[in-house]
Amino acid sequence: MNSVEPIRDFQVIDAILKELKQKNPKYHAIFLVGIYTGLRISDMLRLRVKDLKGKELSIRQKKNRSQVLLPIHPELKKGIAEYIAGRDDNEMVFCSRQVKLKVRIKRELDRSTVYKMLNKVCGKYGLTSIGCHTTRKTFGYHLYMSSEKNIGLLMEIFGHSDPSITLRYIGITQDTINKAVLKFSYSSYP
Repeated sequence: MNSVEPIRDFQVIDAILKELKQKNPKYHAIFLVGIYTGLRISDMLRLRVKDLKGKELSIRQKKNRSQVLLPIHPELKKGIAEYIAGRDDNEMVFCSRQVKLKVRIKRELDRSTVYKMLNKVCGKYGLTSIGCHTTRKTFGYHLYMSSEKNIGLLMEIFGHSDPSITLRYIGITQDTINKAVLKFSYSSYP
């Protein structure tokens, strides 16, 4: 079984965003929130509309109970504005179409539904190592590459205690191994 990998190619990310925006605004919003915040799927699915309306996103992570404060990227704000427009501040951002019958409360979207969507859309672009944390790892990979490889920054955001865990998580270790093995050649020696 392959581990979940980030989406490294910006053109593929752009194509996925365009397809999702056209076909399903909810999944487009999920993908955007994931690649611009790096939140775990369990945290994304608990977001309320009010969480995405300000300049910062403050959330207590479900897994490790640590508090995370992130600025809301202007492209994220712009990309989800239409999706959350006119909705109540306390409404869940990502709801299931199913409703609890007795009290008519919208239910939290199930992570398996998100997994199926990600696999379907990413599969069209030849991506096979996909899972619910693909967007989180994509965020981490691109933030690492654009932040002068500041591993401490990502460790803080992800709540990791060891740099090797973070590097492996965002696929850097495997990238390094692949490049080194493919670059190495005995034919370059006399």
